[in-house]
Amino acid sequence: MGEEEKKIEEPTEPTPSGGDVSGGLKALFIILAILFPLIGVILGIVWITKKTKEEKALGKLTLIIGIIMIVLWCICSLVAMFGFGIIGSMGDYSILLPLISVA
Repeated sequence: MGEEEKKIEEPTEPTPSGGDVSGGLKALFIILAILFPLIGVILGIVWITKKTKEEKALGKLTLIIGIIMIVLWCICSLVAMFGFGIIGSMGDYSILLPLISVA
């Protein structure tokens, strides 16, 4: 009995870290914001209202990527329309008048 008693540490239940964002979650949010910008904007707005700085930073990043992707999509669409001659071939744009009067 000359040995010291070894203390047996009982495993404690892991407590939520309260704001640690895993790398997988960051990657998922970034991929969603790139592929589906509207979802990225919504996730960004939701996560920017969280309590911890890391969650807010992820929300801000997702929101920024979502907005950038929407702007890029608009620019690429306009460039494609001019490139394929959809807008450039209209000339005086009088072809749009029936569409405007219907709406």
